[in-house]
Amino acid sequence: MKSDLNGPQKLSDGTPPVAIGEQPWPSSRTAWYAVAVLSLAYILSYVDRILINLMVVPIKADLQISDTQFGLLTGVAFGLCYTLMAFPFGRLADSYSRRGVAIWGVLLFSAFTAFSGLARDYIQLFLARMGVGLGEASLTPAAYSTISDYFPPERLARAMSVFVGSAFLGIGVAYIAGGAVVQLLEGFGSVSIPWLGELRPWQMAFILVSLPGIAIALLLLTVPEPARRGAVSKSERRAPMPLRRVVQEVSARRQALGFLLAGFSLITVSGVASTVWTPAFFIRTYGWTPLEVGFWYGVTYLAFALPGAILGGWLCDRLTARGYLDAPLRVAGYGYLGTGVFGGLAPLMPSPELALLLLGPAIFLSSLPYPLAGTAIQLISPNEIRGQMTALYQTVINVVGLGFGPLIVGLLTDYVFLAEEDVRYSLAVVNFACAPLAFGFLMFGLKPFRELRSKNMK
Repeated sequence: MKSDLNGPQKLSDGTPPVAIGEQPWPSSRTAWYAVAVLSLAYILSYVDRILINLMVVPIKADLQISDTQFGLLTGVAFGLCYTLMAFPFGRLADSYSRRGVAIWGVLLFSAFTAFSGLARDYIQLFLARMGVGLGEASLTPAAYSTISDYFPPERLARAMSVFVGSAFLGIGVAYIAGGAVVQLLEGFGSVSIPWLGELRPWQMAFILVSLPGIAIALLLLTVPEPARRGAVSKSERRAPMPLRRVVQEVSARRQALGFLLAGFSLITVSGVASTVWTPAFFIRTYGWTPLEVGFWYGVTYLAFALPGAILGGWLCDRLTARGYLDAPLRVAGYGYLGTGVFGGLAPLMPSPELALLLLGPAIFLSSLPYPLAGTAIQLISPNEIRGQMTALYQTVINVVGLGFGPLIVGLLTDYVFLAEEDVRYSLAVVNFACAPLAFGFLMFGLKPFRELRSKNMK
């Protein structure tokens, strides 16, 4: 390695370019505080993202759109900017203040959530949801990179599981609180507000949910920017890694990445499709109200999703400590396999109680793999490109998951089963199909992932 005759350099965010071992790791208190604040931002992002799923009926009625159009609204509209902006935000997170990237992202997605409430037609709402995706694209690359510099490898999966698990907490909160808010606002009917005009209840719900973004952005200012660890070389930390070199680093990992991305993309297809369409399934099949769906589905998410994510992180750290270099993929693959059975059978149940009974283990098992994807990406990436590698992962799974998950269910319902109440069969098909395919890809990825980690540790 070429020596640095000019002494230690600093990045544009003011942090020194250190390698593992040059400084002690941050205290547990500081590290977990950072995870807690980042998790609050992540929870808010999912509340903003999920709320629309509870309002499928009034939005379709007011805007006169089909299930396919609603699938485009919740999948492609959000996923397009979320996907396109992932790499630019990832590169910013690798080169500048990750805290600053997260703050601006929170402010952006909160603003566009408010704009969603001001939309007067389908096109305006489509554009507003694109804006929400734009802002939320910043959070994952910045947070993953930050957390990986707060925790050593043998503790990283647990920290990731708390952060990623907060998304499921956000989903539960969105369904419980969102369902109550939607029901309350529907009782008031349309409201006329000066300068804004007449707003429908679903529009007011969007505006209310956007307000906590300012408080979260201020709270992020209290999170210290950690020193960057695990760089390829000190000299290369003075400026962003050239794009040609980034491509070379990614290409060197292409085999392990390919299987990892394929497996987690299929997990995302099933997960996003279920999250978007399960409220509609309960409303159409069992005649539930948004309040009932929001409460019971939200409670189920709170009870099962976060424990599943935490268990995944704990198991991964345990196996890593015992010498399993492929622990993230191994735990994710075996953990997710049962989701196809429970998630596929739940929509076919004759009563809502039985459906919820099967959704519990389906949610538990489906949440288990998510923190392990971020852990795997960080473990095989040099610090210079962790944000960009996270963005690559984000881009691929969202092109496939967000872009196709809700849309496939909408297409199956509109053109195969032909009746709105048959959305249950569309959900069952997607869940049954994705789980074994995802398991197969992750198992094929074990060997190249092990070889890559072994090489990186030499």
